[in-house]
Formats: sequence, C-alpha cells, structure tokens
Amino acid sequence: MSRTKSRGGALIAGAVLPLAFAPFGLYWIAPLSLALIFYIWGECRNLRSIVIAGFLFGIGFFGVGASWIQVSIQQFGGVNLPLSILITVLFVTAMALFTVVAGWLFFILGRRALLLPILWVLFEWIRSTILGGFPWLLLGHTAPGTFYYGLAPLVGTLGVSLFISIVAVVLMMAIKYSKGRLANIAILSVLLSLGWGAGQLQWGEPSGKQISVALVQGNIKQSEKWLSENRDKTLELYRLATEQAEEARLVVWPETAIPAFRHQIEKNFLDPLRQQLKNEGSSLLAGIPVRSRDGGGYLNGMIMLGEEQGEYYKRHLVPFGEYLPMRGLLGPVLDFIKIPLSDFTSGGAEQPPLNVDGHQLSTTICYEVAYPDLTFSNLPEADLLVTISNDGWFGDSLAPYQHLQIARMRALESARPMLRTTNTGITAVIDHNGMVTRQLPRSEQGVLKAVIQPMRGNTPYISWMH
Repeated sequence: MSRTKSRGGALIAGAVLPLAFAPFGLYWIAPLSLALIFYIWGECRNLRSIVIAGFLFGIGFFGVGASWIQVSIQQFGGVNLPLSILITVLFVTAMALFTVVAGWLFFILGRRALLLPILWVLFEWIRSTILGGFPWLLLGHTAPGTFYYGLAPLVGTLGVSLFISIVAVVLMMAIKYSKGRLANIAILSVLLSLGWGAGQLQWGEPSGKQISVALVQGNIKQSEKWLSENRDKTLELYRLATEQAEEARLVVWPETAIPAFRHQIEKNFLDPLRQQLKNEGSSLLAGIPVRSRDGGGYLNGMIMLGEEQGEYYKRHLVPFGEYLPMRGLLGPVLDFIKIPLSDFTSGGAEQPPLNVDGHQLSTTICYEVAYPDLTFSNLPEADLLVTISNDGWFGDSLAPYQHLQIARMRALESARPMLRTTNTGITAVIDHNGMVTRQLPRSEQGVLKAVIQPMRGNTPYISWMH
C-alpha cells in the first residue's frame, strides 16, 4: 500500500468512526473502520508509518467525534474563536496519542493480529481513567438498540468494545488472506451469532410498585441562566411546571435548575415549595449549587424536597470545566491567557442514597453517568437510575446525543430504567433494555410524564463489579 493511500485511509477510517455513535447510529461502521486501520497497520513496513497512520486515525476520530469541545469552549466558555480552536486541536492531538501508542506497541510486540483487540480496549480503559478520564466515544457505547445489545449486561462497555474489535480483526483477516478465508468467515458468523444470542437473555425483575414521574425541561438559555434579573422568572417557571405534574410521585429538575445557592433561597422559595410538595404527597429532585459547610467552595448538588428528603453532591468533577488538575502547573498559564474556570468541590465518596415511594435511587450529575463505578455504586439495592444534566453547554453539536447514548448504556448494563432530565435536551425515559421510551424535543420547554417500573436483580456485569 502506498504512503498516500495508507495515510489517507487512516484519516478517513478515523473520521467515519463517529458515524457509528449517536445521533447517526450506523453501528456497523465501527468494525469496518477498525478493520481498515488494523489492515493499514499490518501493511506498514516500519514503525514510523504505523505511528503516522495511528496519529491520523486518532485525529480523524476525535476531530469529528469530539468537535463539540470547540463549540462549548467558544460559545459558553468565554474564549475567542482562535483560542478555542487551538485548545480543541491540542485536545484532539492528545487523544490521538492513544492510537499512536497502541500502534507502537503493536509493532514492538511482534505485529500479531490478536494483539489488536487487546490494545484497543486497553487504551480505551486508560483514556477513561487518566487525569480524570475521557470515557467518551467508547466503541461499547454503540450497543443500545443494536443486535449485540445483549452483550452489555454480560460484559459491560469495555467488553462490548472488545467484541467489536475482535470482529474487526477477523473481518480484516478474512479480507486480507485468501488462505483460511472460509475459516475466518465461519468465526465471524459465530461471533455475530453470539452477539445476537446474548440479546435473548433477560435480566432483572420488577421491583415493587410502579411510580409516576415527571421530568421538567426548562430550556433556559445558557447566556441568560445566571443573570440575577432572571432568577425569579426561572424559579417561577420550574414551580409552575411542577404544579402541572401534581399527580407525579417524583418530579425531577435538571442540573443547576435553581440558579442560586441554596442558602440564598432556602426560606423564600425552598421552604414553601417543600411544604407544598408534602401536602401533595410528592417529592422533587432538583439540581442546585450549594456552598460547602466551611464556606471555602461550592458543590454541584441535587436536593430532594417534599415527601422524601435528602441530598446528593457530585463526586466526579469535569477536569478543566469544574476544576483544574495540576493547578500549581497550569493555573498561571490559564490566568495568563484569561480562560475562565469554575472551581467546584467534589462531594464525598460515600453519600446516603436517596429514596422515593419505597424505591432507592442511584443518582448521577452530568458527566458522572459516563462512569459505571459511580452510576452503580449503590447497586444492587437501588432499583431506579436518575441522572440530571445541563447539556446547554454543548450547544447545537453531537454531544447531547452522545451523552444520551452513554446514559442508555448504563441502563442496559444494569437492567435498570433511567430517568434523564436536562435543561435544553435530551430529556428522556430509558427502559431497562436501554431503549428510549419517551423523550422531549431539544431546545423546547416541556414536562415529560411517565409511569416507571423499577427493576431489581444483578446482571453478570454488575455482579462482577461488586
């Protein structure tokens, strides 16, 4: 293969891979894309060629798949266009290094085809953990709604990634080598049959009685959300929306739906609302920023008011968004180039679970839903997953769809329904098979009402995690 073809092919293979993810849902592109880069690596004659091909693949993959980072930084981060592009290019370059190192290891370990799936999944895991992690665009996230969805409750996201990368290797070998082609086609058929067969297994069983819920999507513009003159208007919007859902046992507002610190509105807004909810026999779960008890910082939290009481504070903060890693090193740099940065305090690792109507909730805020260990920390006792987010930060980009797909994967892995409430969309009800049963349109105000059947029981993946 010529240098031009191998490099162009690597870039194209990476650039089309995001089509396997939401909102496109062309899941079959994932093994084809990997088969192409694996084929190119196998044809490269030296380490330099493999490294360049891996780099171009990563640039294409993350340059398209994570393009929303530039939108978020420029439109809502207070950063000008050239600097936002520079930061995004640096981020995409850093992400591309994972495929570079995977290719490098493939070369120095003897260029054996069976190494490829192992290396792919290894670097998905590393990417998900280092410096707080970026567990986004993992191949396993494509599983909900596909023929291989049943693998998720068995082996989790990384296990599904391994399955897809093994399929890619077998596909590559079937195309590349005429000798043994029939054997590779037979292996491929067995793999695909296993993926389909896993979906015939059923996990979980109904837990207690059904519960009526209402998810409120306020659709407050990010540019107006924190203006002090809009605070009362925003609070009234959410209060009136909650009154429309008086039959619901649980009402859920999005992340930081309340644009004020808790202590600022406790007496004038929260106390009357709490009493009103108690009188109606319902509970409200609302996103709100809270000052830490020592006054030295603030937390991203959700509070439960009404029939049930409680609170939850975000444990895993977004690096460079909610806190600055390596502050001593990077702080002066960001101050110099004038990049605004929030500085939240993380909630405790052990927090009492929230309960409603006899059901225990497993709660996450925004980015936390991308981490199985956080989402499932109080399983198997919890029988209903709840996640709140403010995807208004992502603007009109791919991110809200990708974020919803990740939430669907958590529901599928655990065989638990999930309630997902966001400020601007996508607010959705997800069943225990990872399917969206109801959702609100993006960028519209609305109240999504549903009746949910919580589920209990362990999937093999949850049993392995605990």
